[in-house]
Amino acid sequence: MPNELIFITGATGFIGSATAVEALKAGYRLRICLRKPSEQLETLLSEYSDQLEFVIVPDLTDETAFDDKLNGVDYVLHLASPLPLGTDKQAYFPPAVKGTTALLKAAAKLPTIKKVVITSSIATLIPMSGIPAGGVIKEDNDWDFSIDENGDFEDPQNPGATAMRLYMASKLLADNATWEFRATSKPQYALVTLHPAFVYGHNLVQSSADGVKTGSNGGLWDLIMKGDGTKNLVGVHIQDVAEAHIKALDPKIVDGSKYLLAGPKTTTPEIVRIVRRHYPDSGALISEDTEGVPLPVDTTKAETELGIQWRSFEAMVRDLMDQQLGFI
Repeated sequence: MPNELIFITGATGFIGSATAVEALKAGYRLRICLRKPSEQLETLLSEYSDQLEFVIVPDLTDETAFDDKLNGVDYVLHLASPLPLGTDKQAYFPPAVKGTTALLKAAAKLPTIKKVVITSSIATLIPMSGIPAGGVIKEDNDWDFSIDENGDFEDPQNPGATAMRLYMASKLLADNATWEFRATSKPQYALVTLHPAFVYGHNLVQSSADGVKTGSNGGLWDLIMKGDGTKNLVGVHIQDVAEAHIKALDPKIVDGSKYLLAGPKTTTPEIVRIVRRHYPDSGALISEDTEGVPLPVDTTKAETELGIQWRSFEAMVRDLMDQQLGFI
């Protein structure tokens, strides 16, 4: 409800910044948790300054880091998580797992907190061994999501995929820890997780063309501009993801809910038509022969319970292309 206070992490990121704006537009107050001050974020949100406060938490894995930071909070949105950069396990696993559990434990000490919403990933709905034959990705599969954090995550056939495998493993470990905490500690708040596919669209915190390389938009950009057929065709519009976070705060969304967020299916020929129609001089190398990677998904739960009506894949493409070409 308007004027209630949300504690949010990860607001300097692609999804976090969009979610922060959506929460402020809905009338919530935000207490934004930052590792260090962000002039960029303060400028982005300046028109909502009367609804904002900022707190600095340099280390999200420190269980005492949130002492006094959650006082008076109604809801927690936890979006902070390591991006798929580099191949050092320690840069992925402890921040993802301890950063989540430290916040869950701290929130459990505050009776005012009604709900915690954690931004997970479609990766946590897919076993590290891959989708079983004939399987469809959804929230309630009984597949084996266990993971050995001491295992080897290198792919000898594709060394460049190691960072993404470590990212997927970190999300799985954090998600497993989240639900284990709920089962063992039985906190007073409702716990909800959101599992977006590859998130595409306008990035509020991107300041240069090169910035596309560090986020999920980079995959769609490479598919279009380089004709890179290894990139994923299952996307979700950034605005749908941001709105899903706010919808998840509704009291009707019950404790233990999980939601897969993935927009309409597409094909490379469809993307080719969009690009040729709107960006004929962009130099795009995508062709109808470019394969792209499809994933079988079932998003019925998000549609029926959160009431999401997905934005089109064309909207994702156009928002990305308009921003990127605007930098050039």
